[in-house]
Amino acid sequence: MFTLEDLIKATAGKLISLGEEAFRGASIDTRTITENDLFFALKGSKRDGHDFLIEALQKSCGAVISKQADISFQNKTVVVVDDTLKALQNLARYLRKKFRGKVIAVVGSNGKTTTKELIAGMLSKKYKILKTEGNFNNNIGVPLCLSKIEHDTEIMVLELGTNRHGDIKELCEIVYPDYAVITNIGYEHIEGFGSIEGVRKGELEILPFVKTVFVNGDDGFLMEGLKDYKGEILTFGLGSQCDFRAEKINFYDDYVEFDFCTDILSFPVKTSLTGIYNIYNITAAAAVATFLGVSKCIVQKVSELFNPVAMRGEIIKINGMEIFFDAYNANPSSMRVALEELARRKKTRKAVAVLGDMLELGEFAPVAHEEIGKWIHELGIEVFVGVGTFMKNALRYVKGEVFDEPALAAQFLKEQLTGSEIILIKGSRAMKMEQILDILLEQSKERGKR
Repeated sequence: MFTLEDLIKATAGKLISLGEEAFRGASIDTRTITENDLFFALKGSKRDGHDFLIEALQKSCGAVISKQADISFQNKTVVVVDDTLKALQNLARYLRKKFRGKVIAVVGSNGKTTTKELIAGMLSKKYKILKTEGNFNNNIGVPLCLSKIEHDTEIMVLELGTNRHGDIKELCEIVYPDYAVITNIGYEHIEGFGSIEGVRKGELEILPFVKTVFVNGDDGFLMEGLKDYKGEILTFGLGSQCDFRAEKINFYDDYVEFDFCTDILSFPVKTSLTGIYNIYNITAAAAVATFLGVSKCIVQKVSELFNPVAMRGEIIKINGMEIFFDAYNANPSSMRVALEELARRKKTRKAVAVLGDMLELGEFAPVAHEEIGKWIHELGIEVFVGVGTFMKNALRYVKGEVFDEPALAAQFLKEQLTGSEIILIKGSRAMKMEQILDILLEQSKERGKR
């Protein structure tokens, strides 16, 4: 909650008309705006928020923030600014400076969203928390989150994303984190960074802003980048050198068990999250939670009850068929661990890898997709079906079929599958691999009726 006075101070805006003087948060979408929200009229690549000012005012929003001075509405607050995006960011920065609690920022190439959700879930049992929703982790989504700070908020858990140099620094200059969590360094968004060294440099832009960093101690390339960091480094991982460790890991059909250990404590953890990468995510979250005084019982309960974030490592079982759906994003690092998990889970079943292009790899794309073919062959995965232009490169090392569109791949799979296979569906978000999932689920339901 903040006031009109706060808004004017933060944005240096000009008050055109007066209505509400207290606000609950900010919005940029009239479809989801709620009473007493500020509506910031942002101009995007396809739509201009200024075209929806009247609609926002009619929907009982608290105020509109606009570049246009020729709008007024009876008993409604209208504030005019030079740049609506900068105004949103300046408001977030202002509210952060007033905030007296702690801010945890999660960065890294893979696992950010799941790690953020786990941290928030564990901390929420002890503290009043605010977290970024979904993957709203950019220069719009993060400020929108900060606009919802309440007077009793104690900790913010924020996911910060990047696809070019300067992104993390820009976000840190808004949120000023107290703690950083760095999940790993991989090939995500390498097109924007030019090299894996560039990716590391971009993620580590967070270091000057924090005095304590929780970092994947098994990622040697990441650890090398911290050699000149003067703050406190707390490591998590599987290795014995890590401060917070997962030990005695046992994989079962529907769950995983391991011991979460430090030098002074150890307790068992059970989770339905699949894959070794999720062991890292849970260990990172448990490290932060125990560091901030959360009990082992809470860590255990949240880990056991936590469900996969949508489109990230979901396991769907239907009429004898098992689908491992992990199609929110894809890069070589995450693709490798997903294929390894498919191979681990297949047992006596036929394994099917349905893979869409990995985007934003730039000049690395052809060879990266060739590597996918190598991995499929080495892991003994029986069937490969690709979607997209780059996936054709995988055929250099493995036999399979590659289609231009998800619907075509789905049709091929409908004709080939018996209903007893285990299937991995993964690709970059823009490849729309969920279309394949929907078609296969519908077919399986129909098969079950027969």
